[in-house]
Amino acid sequence: MSLQKPIIDRLSFVTRIALPVCIAALILSSTLMPGCGRFRKKEPVPKARISTPQIERQVPSVLRGTIGAEARILGNNPTLVSGIGFVVGLEGTGGLTMPEQYAAHLERMMGLSGVSVANDNPQSPLYGKSPRELLQDPNTAAVIVQAAVPPGSSSGDSFDVYVRAINATSLEGGKLWTTELRVGPPASFNDKQAHVLGKAKGPIFLNPFAEPGVQMGGISRNIGRILDGGYTTGDTEIQIILDNPSHQRVRQMVSSINSAFPADTIDRFKTARGVDESLIVVQIPSRYQDRRDDFLQLISHLTIDPSFPEVYAQRYATALKTDAYIANDMSWCLEAIGERALNEIRPLYDHPEAAPRLAALRAGAGLRDPMSVDALSKIALEGPESLRTDSIALLARIEDSLIPDKVLRELLESDRLNVRIEAYEGLMERAISARKRQIARSLSNRERGGSGIEQQIDVLARVQLPADPVRGVSRKLVAGKFFLDTVPFGEPLIYVTQHNEPRIVLFGADQFVHTPLLATAWSDRLMLASDSAGDPIRLYYRDDKKRRTYTHSDVPDDLPSLVEFLATEPTPGSVNRGLGLSYSGVVGALYEMYQELGIVAGFTTEEDQLLADLLASTEQPDIEIRPEGPEDSITMVPVNDPRQQVVDRENSPVTRRRSLLVPVNPPAPPAQEPPEGSLLQPVNNGSSEPVEQRAE
Repeated sequence: MSLQKPIIDRLSFVTRIALPVCIAALILSSTLMPGCGRFRKKEPVPKARISTPQIERQVPSVLRGTIGAEARILGNNPTLVSGIGFVVGLEGTGGLTMPEQYAAHLERMMGLSGVSVANDNPQSPLYGKSPRELLQDPNTAAVIVQAAVPPGSSSGDSFDVYVRAINATSLEGGKLWTTELRVGPPASFNDKQAHVLGKAKGPIFLNPFAEPGVQMGGISRNIGRILDGGYTTGDTEIQIILDNPSHQRVRQMVSSINSAFPADTIDRFKTARGVDESLIVVQIPSRYQDRRDDFLQLISHLTIDPSFPEVYAQRYATALKTDAYIANDMSWCLEAIGERALNEIRPLYDHPEAAPRLAALRAGAGLRDPMSVDALSKIALEGPESLRTDSIALLARIEDSLIPDKVLRELLESDRLNVRIEAYEGLMERAISARKRQIARSLSNRERGGSGIEQQIDVLARVQLPADPVRGVSRKLVAGKFFLDTVPFGEPLIYVTQHNEPRIVLFGADQFVHTPLLATAWSDRLMLASDSAGDPIRLYYRDDKKRRTYTHSDVPDDLPSLVEFLATEPTPGSVNRGLGLSYSGVVGALYEMYQELGIVAGFTTEEDQLLADLLASTEQPDIEIRPEGPEDSITMVPVNDPRQQVVDRENSPVTRRRSLLVPVNPPAPPAQEPPEGSLLQPVNNGSSEPVEQRAE
């Protein structure tokens, strides 16, 4: 045992010390021996990578760090949509021949809608008629429908629609059947790839200042519009595409947008949602639906890193004072920061230079700062003409002050037409907002579940607006057809709208029909007469559609009551008597009385914004119109141009551009002395500047 123990100890030493040394030596020698490289792990060969150059926009240094400096915003322009529709209810002016491609398209669409000779309802106007027979009916017409869907529209949002007759000489009295509107111009109406973005339907509004069947200033009775007659069937997206894709940058932008512009309670989604490393989808919040362009500007000028808003505000305010050429950009940047920028904005309200002062006031009004009221009021009352209307619009936004109401009421008596109209628009919106708050307060103690309550409050406030002592304006919905707004201030004036909500606005404390009077309209289908001053007004009206004649020996002589009388549907045996005229019919009747000096007031309308949008977004390629018979020739028609006739039936294409202002000419000088008083009228050359004309 004594000899065996030293041997065991030696073996233990070898195991613990010598064996690892030997193994290390063998590994080292194997790496040095030639031919043993196959056992060595090879290093990976680096792969070639394509390096994408970083895009850097050339913007002023002060704008770096904003969304617009690192991304493009798409979908910020109106989307052109179009379709081929079918109009019913005409007065024997339709049913003309039309190009075969239109007829085939409408026949197919009618068949899909169930229109066929199999209709067995004797009370229906479709009873026993095929689609082809309906198209040939003189009381129907095919039309081209065009519209410009506002950017960022949500499903259900409404818009105006423009219609042009294909086979009718007049669209008077017509009503458009529900028509699908697809993305693209009318020339591509048969393109199956275009998706449906909206639908349109409703009564057609014709220019009320044109005599039926008579061309007037490039305006025809076979061209009309449907006010608020279109609605979207899906959402249109605003897309932000990063110049340099980055998930981190997308997250930062989304967080910044949602913090600055949180979604309203009635909105379905958050304002911004990231899709991938280069795309952000933006939904315009409900409170910005009437200020879409402003919202897109604010998004573009929003800082990506919102950590130090006061620092950014100070930087923008400094640049605003030193670099006048970027004053507009700095104004949007300051407003995008929010209320935390007001400490830098307010000192600029009295800046001696015009550019910084106006930019600061625009930002302050956008943030509804009551401290901007005094400076804006001064510009609105005494400023240069180029700035007064903009100042009025900004002043109307500020709700936490009663001074704007006082200033706007004063401006309703201005001798400048554009100032009066802008003051009315601002005051009416403020009255509607106050009415909405009043209705909301009345519901505060009740159950207010569901997102639809806000829309209901908005509708209630807009439909019926009683006069209040603060603003003085009032509104009434007349026969479910249009709004009658009363503005009892300033010189007598009649203002009619031709986009969005149909409105007739009566300015002046007291407006009456002056007698004696003899006024006729629509080829003597409407006649109003009074033999001497103070005599009752007699009325004769022939309704060719219903084949009825109406006579009244004493119609109302005050304009609000007369407007209601003209629009109210006649009901036998009821005290609610009337003529049942459409909105355009009522306006046309008022215009004829104005021409005959039965109404001593100015008469004006607004610019044709719908036509301007269509012209801006429409290309003008010609399309080939195939002949109906072998002897007819092929013609080329610019079908996308909303100013042109779809089918040239007189071989005299219209080449003159349609004016964006509807001509409302003053009446001819009277043969006898009219009632005393001044008359505010638009200038004859179509400008919106008024001239004062006194009766001789």
